[in-house]
Amino acid sequence: MGEAGDVARSVVAQFRRDGFVAPESAERTEFEVWDRTTPGRVLLVALQTLLMLRAEDGRSDLGRPVRGLDEEEAGLMLRTLLGDATAVPETSRRDLITLDRLLGLLASVIAEESMSEEEVDALLEAAEESCRAVGPWDESDDRRPLGGELVDLGGLLVPTEPGLKIELMSSREDGSIVGVTVIRGRTAIQLQAFRALGDTSWATVREDLARTIRGRGGSAEERFGPAGTELQAVVRVQGPPGKDRQTARVLGHDGPGWILRGFVSGVGAEPDSTEEWPYATFQGTVVRPPSAPSADDPLIRLRWPESGV
Repeated sequence: MGEAGDVARSVVAQFRRDGFVAPESAERTEFEVWDRTTPGRVLLVALQTLLMLRAEDGRSDLGRPVRGLDEEEAGLMLRTLLGDATAVPETSRRDLITLDRLLGLLASVIAEESMSEEEVDALLEAAEESCRAVGPWDESDDRRPLGGELVDLGGLLVPTEPGLKIELMSSREDGSIVGVTVIRGRTAIQLQAFRALGDTSWATVREDLARTIRGRGGSAEERFGPAGTELQAVVRVQGPPGKDRQTARVLGHDGPGWILRGFVSGVGAEPDSTEEWPYATFQGTVVRPPSAPSADDPLIRLRWPESGV
């Protein structure tokens, strides 16, 4: 088990022993940091795994109360963790998914399943490995899965399959390729990669972007999705009254020295959408940082594929 899994194990043991989250456990967990493998992410995936296994056996409810949660709140959390998109807005509005509540649920399920320490360790180890096996990927990462068709755009290698349409985005200033849009039906995801300069991260980009969207009359709220922390937003666009707003989801991921951003629009960006392919496209994308990057331009430029699009 790696460092994140070891910390997750010690946090679970401390909570089960004391019945509360100690300050040092809360600090070590790094809860709500979802775009890398943290102990908090390991704990979340471990709980989701247990809940899904129970649901497969036809057990979607808890057999015992959870400290700090009434029956309705526990039900909302369970539905959200099991992927019920209709429960997400209310769960987010009430800020129900906190470290102490998540640990309360996890400890309750562990007790209800009469899991041994060895079984808990195996669960956390599997959860940690699952966290590590999810993209987007750096080209040098030997853990990325092989197979599947990728369109080579230079700075990005993007998954493709029948039914997907790919359009490249050009800069108005110099005509260089600055991004790619993948389209299926009435949903699209726009992908752009940037070098992470200084203290720049998806967290800082996300905060700046949310502030900009709100400053222009739109709305933006953080939520947890299949690709980690994302923004559910409504942005102002040019158009007549009633058609001057666009719903969007903004995904992001921190790689080694780069950030990949995905801007989902159309039907798949709606709060109740269950479309999975934009996330699969985002998480299957491979980033190829330039060998000689520009000193003052963080954008990772792309190129036309040799085989066309």
